[in-house]
Amino acid sequence: MSPSRCGVQAILRPLIPSLVVFVVLGLGACVPGETPPPAPDPGIQDTAGPREMVPDPRRPFRLQILHTNDVHGRLLPQVVGGDTVGGAAVLAAHLDSLRARFDGPTLVLSGGDIMQGTAISNLAWGRPLIEVHNRKGYDAAVLGNHEFDWGLDTLRARVGESDFPWLAANIHAPEGSPPPDWFQPWLVWERDGVRVGIVGIALASTPEVVIAGRTEDLVFSDEAEALRRAVDEVRAEGVDFVVALTHVGAICSDPGERPEDRSEGCEGLAVEVLREAGQGVDVFFAAHTHARNLTEVEGTLLLQSPAYTEGIGVARLERSTAGVAPTYAAILSPHAAEVDPDTAMVRVVEEWVARVGPTLEEPVAELAEPFSNAERRARENPAGNLVADAQRWATGADVGLVNNGSLRRSLPQGPVTFGILYEFQPFQNELVRIEVDGLLLREILEFGLTESGEPWTHISGLRVRYDPGAPEGRRVTSIHLDDGTPVTAGHRLVIATSEFLAAGGDGYEALGRGRIERTGVVDVDALIEYLRYVGDPVSAPAVGRWEGS
Repeated sequence: MSPSRCGVQAILRPLIPSLVVFVVLGLGACVPGETPPPAPDPGIQDTAGPREMVPDPRRPFRLQILHTNDVHGRLLPQVVGGDTVGGAAVLAAHLDSLRARFDGPTLVLSGGDIMQGTAISNLAWGRPLIEVHNRKGYDAAVLGNHEFDWGLDTLRARVGESDFPWLAANIHAPEGSPPPDWFQPWLVWERDGVRVGIVGIALASTPEVVIAGRTEDLVFSDEAEALRRAVDEVRAEGVDFVVALTHVGAICSDPGERPEDRSEGCEGLAVEVLREAGQGVDVFFAAHTHARNLTEVEGTLLLQSPAYTEGIGVARLERSTAGVAPTYAAILSPHAAEVDPDTAMVRVVEEWVARVGPTLEEPVAELAEPFSNAERRARENPAGNLVADAQRWATGADVGLVNNGSLRRSLPQGPVTFGILYEFQPFQNELVRIEVDGLLLREILEFGLTESGEPWTHISGLRVRYDPGAPEGRRVTSIHLDDGTPVTAGHRLVIATSEFLAAGGDGYEALGRGRIERTGVVDVDALIEYLRYVGDPVSAPAVGRWEGS
């Protein structure tokens, strides 16, 4: 959501709840002459799960871990299902509440992809998000793939401004070169006599999902192999708990809804890595897929919160002579109505919004209806078709081609501002023109279908028929231009797409075999100009460009 013209205070002021006091009277045996325990403080609302009791000096070591992931530049609250959640000030208040409610050390971790994603953050190259994470007291972060979007110079600068270390045990320098000194593979965190080994695991395919050259002079290795090696190393340091802080994720067919609901039907890279290399890991934090995961894999707890500050992963562990066991695990929604926003964080957000606010609030177009990009699933949708149309128009190409992963939200009915469009297309990719023949175009479109035969790319200028049940390589049965002209093997056409895809991003290596011409046009700028060209109100492009048989 982009801020209104009334500023951040207008957004946050309605979020401050009226005080509701719950008095709980406990009945139990009383010892004559013993002073009864004090009543709970009525000025604090418990939003953090079960309240911890007075510690017993004989109690085993205990640890609370709070985890967020895939924040993607969200300084402001989000409206989810009619409920306002997250944002820097609300999240900070919830973290403080969780710390206060636990009698023991609390570790606060980030699963990466912190900075990239909103105009407030992107226009300042991620500095606002580093400042709020510093102020919220994060203890460590793992390098997410989007940390590399602005190149190593910018990333190193942001890491240097961080009050917390960045981790990745599976990122190395090329053989014969000194190891990078701006992040570390793991660390030992110690508080109140409790020692915790934290191992960072980045996404090994990061070089394939960021623009070519952004990870230059770094080598990414297998996640499971690196985790296994690093766990052995931290165990040798005599730690009480071992935490895997990763930027690999999973998807669960039944993710669960309530805080303590366990997820069912979970699969994906996080599950595979934990199954292969989880021995010695006490809790595994996942990220990257933006999905809710709360499950166990062969006895080890796995948590991943929803993206965009919409969830906080909470794991409480206890170590005794019998070993380590979780005592509580949940994915909590940081509801704005449950806390007073952190006032210091409100001021920080206001300052950053003030720097870019006028640009964010500028209306660009009026949409006649919502443009859905629901759950960013592998299906043709109006939002993707709109971007493909815009890129084709802006470059004068015959065909527009857009990967679904580049579109980060749906578009609402009514006025859309620059801030909304920036959240929709946050990556600032330059558009390129690629000349291909009909044979190469068919191969490119084949790759635009998932293994199950569903389109995960959006196109403009074409009508494509496909058979999802046919063998891979033969699923595209016909290609026609919009005017009905069939595309033959000898046809010469120009595709408009992003430099990310042109450089082989998302596995689109076939695009690199065409003749590439740079345009200097940035993707979100092309979309803004196209919306202005179409004129208000803008109707959603029809689907049906991909037609399954």
